[in-house]
Amino acid sequence: MPAGVPVVREALLLVHVAAGTAGLLLGPLWLAARLRGSPARAAAAGYLGAVGAVAVSGAGLALTAPGLLWLLPVALLTCGLAGAGALVRRWDRPHWRTTQPHLLGGSYIALVTGLLVASTGSPVWWVLPALVGQLPIAVAKRRLHAVPSPPVPA
Repeated sequence: MPAGVPVVREALLLVHVAAGTAGLLLGPLWLAARLRGSPARAAAAGYLGAVGAVAVSGAGLALTAPGLLWLLPVALLTCGLAGAGALVRRWDRPHWRTTQPHLLGGSYIALVTGLLVASTGSPVWWVLPALVGQLPIAVAKRRLHAVPSPPVPA
């Protein structure tokens, strides 16, 4: 391993853990604020920034560790889910109320999965968060469909 690579990996790991922690904390804050009717722009921006930092630092870690390149698509997908989930409502697509909970929920499930897999090493944590996460996603979809759509400007 070239000189300096361990230092870079340690720095990337520090950023990765800090950003992941921030994302895990900001996700529920953003959700709680949205449930109260707040636009929660600061929490949303913080969550999206944290997920972006997790993806970039994770990609860097994957590039510096042999055998982890397969995690690059996971990092990109997680970041894409969060970004698309934040934007789909603004795009005012016909099915955003169904799509948004899956996109944002999927990005949060990816963060939880990463934490649990890294903490335990057990393969069960690759599947269990996705299964458990389906209930809150279903509840979010139901809540979004119960709220009337705002009038579309002419």
